[in-house]
Amino acid sequence: MDSDCLVKLTKSGAKEAILSAMEVHIPPLVKKETVDEGKERGYQDAFIIEENIDKKVLQVVKHDLKKSPAVSATKGEAEVISLYLGGNYDAIAGDDQRFLKRLEAANIPYLTATACLIYLYKNKKVERSAAIEMLESLKPFISRDEYAVAKLYMEEKS
Repeated sequence: MDSDCLVKLTKSGAKEAILSAMEVHIPPLVKKETVDEGKERGYQDAFIIEENIDKKVLQVVKHDLKKSPAVSATKGEAEVISLYLGGNYDAIAGDDQRFLKRLEAANIPYLTATACLIYLYKNKKVERSAAIEMLESLKPFISRDEYAVAKLYMEEKS
């Protein structure tokens, strides 16, 4: 998971549900960006993320650097890609549109923060009302289109 997605899920209050439903790993640089630098700036979400790391519900994974020639990225994003390429992972969770376009071009599967919420709902990890509540909390951090599609999906009758 990249820093952007992790912070958005934390600020929206959805991170705990995500971490209980799926295994999430971050590279050391994402920990540095979200926790160390976040605490220096006084961001409350940094302390929450650190607590998840301390409780081992969010794993910081060191890895051998593997560069993807197909994807240029910032340092944190490069570590996320390297972790994905070096491990046995299903996808990368990210929320920066430029980064996601690069992943798509390189045929690397990804989820957005909103897609993580839909996963929770679709796989019955949370009730519809809880999923919609988390989506409402995530709304300030995502595009109107992404919000509208997710809301329609969650309100659809099964």
